[in-house]
Amino acid sequence: MPKKETADSVQAHTEAKLQFYTKYLERYLQILLVAQGINKINIYDLYCGAGQYSDGNTGSAVRAVDAVWAAQVKNTLRKAVNLHLNDLNVEKVANLRGILANKESAEKRFSISFSTFEAFEFLRKIAPELPKQDSQTRNLLFIDPYGYKDIDKQSLHTVLSSGRTEVVLFLPIEQMYRFRNKTTDDEVDNSYVPLKHFVEQFELDVASICSEKDFISALEAALSFGGKYYTASYSIRNHTGHHYGMFFITSNLLGLEKIIEVKWELDSQRGQGFTGNDQLDFFLETDRLSDLRGVIVDLVGSEEIDNRSMYEFVLKKGFRPKHANEVLRRLFDDGLIHTVDAISQQRARKGSFKLNYREFKTDRASIIYRGGSGE
Repeated sequence: MPKKETADSVQAHTEAKLQFYTKYLERYLQILLVAQGINKINIYDLYCGAGQYSDGNTGSAVRAVDAVWAAQVKNTLRKAVNLHLNDLNVEKVANLRGILANKESAEKRFSISFSTFEAFEFLRKIAPELPKQDSQTRNLLFIDPYGYKDIDKQSLHTVLSSGRTEVVLFLPIEQMYRFRNKTTDDEVDNSYVPLKHFVEQFELDVASICSEKDFISALEAALSFGGKYYTASYSIRNHTGHHYGMFFITSNLLGLEKIIEVKWELDSQRGQGFTGNDQLDFFLETDRLSDLRGVIVDLVGSEEIDNRSMYEFVLKKGFRPKHANEVLRRLFDDGLIHTVDAISQQRARKGSFKLNYREFKTDRASIIYRGGSGE
């Protein structure tokens, strides 16, 4: 079914979705264009639309091109970047070709390609090729469907399994939540069969889901495929108070860190989602950091943990390393934790927590966290 861009202008929740995607794309490119061992980057927008709204604002495809061009200043190694735009609506793709004419660059090795397949048919076509890619290739898939009926769990798992692909997925949570109980019978009305199939694919326990936010959390957990991948979610509330969900899936912890940076940039107080409310409440961030303090105290109190495990733990909880550093400093000052050099087993330098991806990738830990003051 072709994409329905019926709005005359970009609505607030649509803008929030586009910002989430493009801000992550900017970070994704900034990292890969300077990373050693990466020489090709593929970006796939499976439901690209026409690229422009009637009020002149741009959609995901045009914004992706802008992000690539902005990142090209760092592409001193001339790595190849390909943006592939797909939509079932032939007229919209033709319109997009016109908008993006002359946006490619042979000199900068930036190419744009197009197709007009049903999105998951296209995904199933490319899925077998991804594991055959050169190990120095990376892929990002943006999936912004018209609903949920075409989402195929196995296809997602296949494209993720190579370890070189990340996915940003947008879903209409309000619609799915509202009709969730219609999927529990063995036989359901034809109009609810696609949702029943979705719920069964991802093994969602709809009886335990009591809110749209619960639905987002349950789906985020399901998209980890039993813990094989890192996931993050970002809720977007529209003017009626109902939610959409942005979901991010990756096998790379640095990718998770960058998406969490985006979440906190877009929601500086909670790092959780867009509400459409510009009123600031600085107690929200304090409460969130209090939550982090609690789980770190529980973690260190139950086991000895090193800096690599702490880094992963903090990111999986939806916080940035800088939040953990702030909390750890206070815990240290309060005598609730102390740190030990993992090699010498002597007291570590005060304030040395070493929570970053470079340390995570090393062969051995640098810092050990232990409960109590250590005196």
